[in-house]
Amino acid sequence: MVGKAQIADRIAARGATRPAAAAAVDAVLDEITAALASGERVTFTGFGTFEAAGRGARTARNPRTGEPLEVPATTVARFRPGATLRARVAGGPGTAGTGTHGAVADLSSVQGLGGPAQAGASAEAAPTADVAPEAPATKADGKTGTTTAARSDATKVRGEKADAKKADAKKADAKKADAKKADAKKADAKKADAKKADAKKSDAKKADAKKHGKKQAKKNQKDGKGRGKKS
Repeated sequence: MVGKAQIADRIAARGATRPAAAAAVDAVLDEITAALASGERVTFTGFGTFEAAGRGARTARNPRTGEPLEVPATTVARFRPGATLRARVAGGPGTAGTGTHGAVADLSSVQGLGGPAQAGASAEAAPTADVAPEAPATKADGKTGTTTAARSDATKVRGEKADAKKADAKKADAKKADAKKADAKKADAKKADAKKADAKKSDAKKADAKKHGKKQAKKNQKDGKGRGKKS
């Protein structure tokens, strides 16, 4: 199995220092995670696309007891591989050194990623004039701190957006729960009204039967008296 440490080792084998390679891997993963948390889509041409997708609330079952479980709505991370990645994977190990993603074989010439030997060679190749080499603009102008602060602010904004989405999801779930309770109350009220109506109809039928019985009894009495007089 290949993990972050193994990826960093393989990048270092291309000419970068081990600490720089590990920091690069962590930085890439952190930026992808932060982008997904804020609802952004991350696309690497040919490699694939990372995106955050919503998953609605659903009813699942406990695999041990079989009891139903209410699973709330949530957001999940998904990855869709690109054409180059699919072709490389389908081609097997024989294509590992070809294609867009295998074009960079040596990183020792990349600024900031070279090892001590590369740094020494760069120092020897520096100009020997009396004027000292100009320091990088990012250090002289203090842009490094500004960039770090900007990244920190962007991370905070992404976190706030993620929190807002979670809060909206909770509100939506609460509204659904309230709607279900209201529907249940309405259904119970309708059942109660139906029972009352049925009870009233039953009482009315009984009352009509009693009236009809009394009338029939009186009629029978009259018929009996009439027959007695005739006899």
